[in-house]
Amino acid sequence: MTTVKRITDLSDYTTVLPYASELFGIYQPLLGWKSKRIAKRVADGYQADKRSLMDRLTRRFAAVVDIRYGEGERVSIALKPGVLQGVKQRAHDSVLLDTLAADLPAAVVPGPDVWAQKITPTRVEAVLGKDVVAAYTSAYREIRKADGGDAGERSRGAASALDRKNAQTAAFEHQLQRESALAGLLLKLVAEKDFAALAALFYAPRDNIEEAEDLIRRANAADGADALLSIGNFDPQDRVGIKSVVLSPISVVHLFRQYFFELDTFLGTPVSHVWLSPGSSVELVEVQTRRTTVERTLQTVLDTIQKSESATTDRDEISDALKEDNSQDIKFGASVKASYGPIEATSSFDYNNSQKLAREATHKQMREKTSKLSSEIRKNFTSTFKQVTEFTDVSSVKHVMANTGSGLINYELRRKMRQVGVQVQDIGTYLCWQTYVDDPGKTLGLASLLHIAKPADLDGIPHPEEIPLLQPFADERIVTIPFISIEGTDADNEGEVYVDGVEADNSEWFGTLEKIQSDFLQEFVAAKANYELTGVEFDSQGKPVTASRKGPIANSGEKASFVLHLNSADFQGQNSLTLKLVLHWSPRAGANSDIVAKNEANLASFKAAEKAAYERAYVESVKERVTLASQITTRSSDDLREEERIVVYRTLVQDMLLKGVELPDDRTRHVAAELLNSIFDVDKMLYFVAPEWWRPRLHRSSQQLGQASGPPHDRAALLGADIRPALRQGLLAHTFNANTNAAPPTSSAARVGWGGVDDPARDNYLITESSDPAKLGSSLGWLLQLDGDNMRNAFLNAPWVKAVIPVRPGREAAAIDWLKGVEGMNGITDDVLYHTDNPAEVDVDGQPLDGQKMIDVLMDLAEKVRRKYQEGIQTGTFPKPGEVADPQLVDDENTVTATPIDRVYEHGFFPLQGSFRADVAGNYEIFDQWVEILPTDQIVPVEVKYDPRSGRMIVE
Repeated sequence: MTTVKRITDLSDYTTVLPYASELFGIYQPLLGWKSKRIAKRVADGYQADKRSLMDRLTRRFAAVVDIRYGEGERVSIALKPGVLQGVKQRAHDSVLLDTLAADLPAAVVPGPDVWAQKITPTRVEAVLGKDVVAAYTSAYREIRKADGGDAGERSRGAASALDRKNAQTAAFEHQLQRESALAGLLLKLVAEKDFAALAALFYAPRDNIEEAEDLIRRANAADGADALLSIGNFDPQDRVGIKSVVLSPISVVHLFRQYFFELDTFLGTPVSHVWLSPGSSVELVEVQTRRTTVERTLQTVLDTIQKSESATTDRDEISDALKEDNSQDIKFGASVKASYGPIEATSSFDYNNSQKLAREATHKQMREKTSKLSSEIRKNFTSTFKQVTEFTDVSSVKHVMANTGSGLINYELRRKMRQVGVQVQDIGTYLCWQTYVDDPGKTLGLASLLHIAKPADLDGIPHPEEIPLLQPFADERIVTIPFISIEGTDADNEGEVYVDGVEADNSEWFGTLEKIQSDFLQEFVAAKANYELTGVEFDSQGKPVTASRKGPIANSGEKASFVLHLNSADFQGQNSLTLKLVLHWSPRAGANSDIVAKNEANLASFKAAEKAAYERAYVESVKERVTLASQITTRSSDDLREEERIVVYRTLVQDMLLKGVELPDDRTRHVAAELLNSIFDVDKMLYFVAPEWWRPRLHRSSQQLGQASGPPHDRAALLGADIRPALRQGLLAHTFNANTNAAPPTSSAARVGWGGVDDPARDNYLITESSDPAKLGSSLGWLLQLDGDNMRNAFLNAPWVKAVIPVRPGREAAAIDWLKGVEGMNGITDDVLYHTDNPAEVDVDGQPLDGQKMIDVLMDLAEKVRRKYQEGIQTGTFPKPGEVADPQLVDDENTVTATPIDRVYEHGFFPLQGSFRADVAGNYEIFDQWVEILPTDQIVPVEVKYDPRSGRMIVE
């Protein structure tokens, strides 16, 4: 039976050298010294807060204003000072409520009699029939006018215009129904004498006395700490500590190194079983997938090699995994060499106590991290076995097992496991200068993904051919006009000219007046359907005849008729004459309506298909961009941290380090740089990122995936500027697509979720079925960098960072002298004494620190740090008998000569007594130790036997 047992005796692994190490730091601010520069930063912020406080205080007063409008331009205004207690009329999205509220007192809730007088069925019906109807009638005309005048909307086709009209009509009808419902509600409340509900409907009560008093107290506070915190109720000593924590310009950093030792290996629990009957054999192929590497090498004629490599792997080495995890932990401070965990500030300058707290914090954080990572690594290891008859993959691991005996054999395939010892050593302490940089990420550039979207495929959507409208046309007809004498006149067709059918020249004195027929009914059928005759032209073709149309044209069905009248005619002896008529035909009324409707339907269908194609193309483009953006390779964390450090450097050097120093030219600016660099180890600067929630929405953002499928439009403007506010508010609240002025980037049909995807108050983001997991901050509306990591995203959205610059070892006294001028002497003047309840706090000479000057205590701390550094560069013999679990292990063969910092690299592993030492017995101690279990990629077959009766493994 396989079990994992704790190694109790580690003496067998003495002198095993570490195979890896990781640097870690603990940062602790020291209270007491109050920076004048940081205090000014807080004071400037408080002055800005004061203005905000006064604005908030003003808004707490309810205005007492009574305005009465008369006819024409007459208005009556009554003003009184605002009050903290009282009522204020509510703003309504109803014309009815607005109209009725105008007759109610502005700042006093009416009594029951007033409600009964002002809200009556007669009054409500009058307002509905006059004011409400007039307002909505005018509003509807304005809406339609605004919509019809939008050339951009018209250009998008009939389908879009119809959708807009339907949306506006739905909102319009909804609001009218609400007005009617409100009228019924008001009358019901009055009838039931529910005057409290009426008051709640028309008035907003205010009682802001307590809040106003709090705002006044905060506005009159001496500083921001008193204003924002009720620290006046704190214990006086706590109050001083709280007000000092943000002002301290000095701190300490304790450095520790974590060493990893390969102690032992053992076989772990079975990952599979194989049973072999007598005479059988089996081949097992172990298939593992753990690392994918893509390598590209380009060699030019100049023998210059450019090489790029990207790898994805689950770390199976605890030291590498710990380093990577620390670099991505946004709760840690970042620097070039190490990750730093913060611990709470202290007003105690006890050097040993500070180291003790740092050791405890290091033990807790390192132990938790290595345990978590070891567990994750164990979960990452899986093996898959498959049975084959042929083996051709020479890169795989093949296990060949055979049973040559006569009994059944059971093989267990066990994974080989590692036991890794971890020890932690104190390797130094630095005095540090701490300061703040506001909005550190505002000057960092962001990556823009270059991507050209595939255009919509419109080739398969032919543009509809427009059906031509019926157009007027003319055709020519030849008609024959017969010579018809009117009975009894004996008319002659030769030598006579007839005007309007009557002989024009009557030379016969006693003869009868000659008359002929002058009106002839003409009937014609149009050459095309759906036409009617609208005009006629007469052409005599040079003959002595003129004609005109008498009376109207009669159109019936497909026929048209009119009366042709001979104005004058000379038949010249012929029995008839001919005329050419030019008939003008026009489409019947409404004949083009069907054609226009058909054209509009075809165009709308084309526009709909075109819109669908554009939307499909846009959705595909968005999906592609989301996927590509999520799969951008993250830049090197070292490069990102270096950029962030440079951004912090810029602010510190320009606004802090060189404050008040006149250096007009870069040729002299380097002098200050050399001086400061000789005191502060600027290259080892670390910074702590403030969580975004201290100032939410400093850089609110969302995915930018290109423009929407349709042009944006201002919905509020389309409603018209003259619509009264109540009606305008109601229509806006119920118009479709009311979230934003611009069209959404993707239609609702293209987005899938489990609710909330259309909630405008949420910081939603898009994913695809093939995109990588979203980055940290996606759900928070953070500003994100496509090729950034978690630390970069937190840095971009941080309201501030705390920058910590270590003092060079041995230069602590010079640094304090320099900081006196930069940070001031507040808190460290000669009249400020240090007090402690711990009698064990003594200076370097063994004298109690309690009662000494604060500046002397600070200089004593600097001296202790300097002495520790000097001790760290002196060689000695290690390990010391008192440092290890068994002093007998320390003999001449096992001791080495080295500096205290480098000794573990020389003498290797020595078991630590008790596994953890919080109390500080000396500098550069190894104070923490534990063992982690890690898997390997090796599988070992082991023969096992089981009792057939009990089913338990037989241990031989």
